[in-house]
Amino acid sequence: MGLHTRTIALSIALGTAGLCAPAHAQAPDPCALYLCMASVSGQGSPSASCTSAIQFWHTPSPAGLAVWTYYPVVKFWEDISYQVRQQYMNNCQGSTNTPGNQAISNAIMSQWGRVP
Repeated sequence: MGLHTRTIALSIALGTAGLCAPAHAQAPDPCALYLCMASVSGQGSPSASCTSAIQFWHTPSPAGLAVWTYYPVVKFWEDISYQVRQQYMNNCQGSTNTPGNQAISNAIMSQWGRVP
């Protein structure tokens, strides 16, 4: 097998290996996050499918919505986390498009917006 053929075969093998790589968790849809956070804020009860959305809310950024710094000291940034969470959740148009939904969004943020 020539060098050119081996290079092509290696490229194909590495490309195929990438297709078999394990899937990584993705951020929940902002509307799913809104519904799940509403359920833990007294608007129903959370389903098992809410586990990842609620975990995303509390996971440190950049993988989640809780903003922490670790150097020179460990610190949770309440106000910045509040803003990041509200902005993410407001990407769901349904969270703010009616007075009732806006009230639920406000309740979520007042109860959970500044919680690590």
